[in-house]
This record gives sequence, C-alpha cells and structure tokens, in this order.
Amino acid sequence: MKSFVFVLCCVWCSVLVAEEQRTITVTAAGEVKVTPDVVLLGLDVRTREASLLEAKRGNDAVSRSLLKLLGDHSVPRSSIKVDDLDVSPYYGEFGERQETPVSYNYKRAISVRLTDFDKIEPILSDAFDAGLTNVSRMQFRVSSQRKHQFEARRLAVAHAKEKAGHLTELAGMKLGAALQIEEHVEYNEAAADFFMSAASHDVNRSVAERVSPNERAEYTLVVQRDDTNAEPLGLNTPGQVSISAEVKIKFEMSP
Repeated sequence: MKSFVFVLCCVWCSVLVAEEQRTITVTAAGEVKVTPDVVLLGLDVRTREASLLEAKRGNDAVSRSLLKLLGDHSVPRSSIKVDDLDVSPYYGEFGERQETPVSYNYKRAISVRLTDFDKIEPILSDAFDAGLTNVSRMQFRVSSQRKHQFEARRLAVAHAKEKAGHLTELAGMKLGAALQIEEHVEYNEAAADFFMSAASHDVNRSVAERVSPNERAEYTLVVQRDDTNAEPLGLNTPGQVSISAEVKIKFEMSP
C-alpha cells in the first residue's frame, strides 16, 4: 500500500512539473548565396532505324565522336560518364500502330562535369556538329556545398534564437535553454536549371530535324557554325546558388 501511494505521488509530481514548464517553439531559416563553380551537362544521343542493330551502330558512332571531342576540349575522362541507355521499339503513331515494330529508338545519355564555363558553348557547338540530339540538362552547382550548408544552418539557429527571444520579451518572459531542435532538410543540389536559346529567325532547321518528331527534347539547341550572319548563342547567366537550412527549436521560458 505504501509503495502504491509513493508511485502515485511521483506521478502527480511529474504532472505538476510538466504543467509548470513553459516553452516556446519557433521555426527559422538561414540562406547563403554562392557563386557556382561547377556545371553539369546532360548530352543525349538518339537514333531511330528500322533495324535495332543499325540504330545501335548509328548511336555508337555519334557517341564515340562526342567522347573524342570532349577529350579534344581537355575534359578529363573522370568528368565524363555514360549514365543512361534506353532501347525501345516503335510501333507507329497512335491509331496507326502496327503489330510488329516499325523502327527502334536507341538513346544514350552522357553526363559531363565542367569547371570552366567558357568551354560550354564551344563544346556544345562541336557536339551538335558531331550529331548530338539535344541537351537534357544544364545545371550549375557549388562544389563546396558542405561548408556553405554549415553557414546556412548557423544562420537559421541564430535567427531562431533571435525570434524566440523577441517573442518571449514581448510576452514579459525570459528565454531559457533549448529543449529540442529539429532540422527540415532541403535539397540544395542545384543553383538553377536554365535554358539556352538562339534567335529563332536565324535557326538552321537541319540540325533540329535530327530529333524524331515523336521525341520531345527538354532542351534543344541549334547551332550553325558556318553561317556568319547567325547571331551568337545566348546562355543565361548562372547567377548564384541558394543554399538554405530551416530549423524548429523549442526553448524554455521563465517569468
């Protein structure tokens, strides 16, 4: 009986302590703007032929040419990766589909990592001359993201303390120690995806026609190197990468 009374008293005291504890929970974010120093290019080579073997041979030839010209532009082999291969039969347009494949689509994707942004335009120009179908990705990144992520996290915590302190002061209370911290992780992989564009009235359609009408390219760049009247290729500036962190912190409060 005495043990039961003792346990009951302990539970009652715990409830009283929990009721007396006053807390404040705030969320805050920190952001760091950084100039990117790396760009990732996604180069797609697509071929379509009546024979799967012919589609592969054509794709292999263009891919070999691309790998060679990347070497000619002094791109290290370690910065080049063939990371996607897709083969699919084509049965014709909707409503006119055949029982057997009309042709075969063969796609190979090549990823290139560059640290010299001045090489972007010359490489793409030569790549389209070599038979490149389209650019599926152009993404600016920061190589030292870990360091900047730490700074964004530090700013987020500082802002949380400042916010909690201000709210506590307005309520006539005093801010105490942090009781709980949660971080909301954000994916800060890239600075910004951007499109490349050329003046539409000076576009040479012969290169664009290499893309099958059934296959949409997310990024399409047409370069005509032999036309002296063509306007130069325009690349959107990468700007700055936004690296952010968000935290949720619970603080003690006291009168």
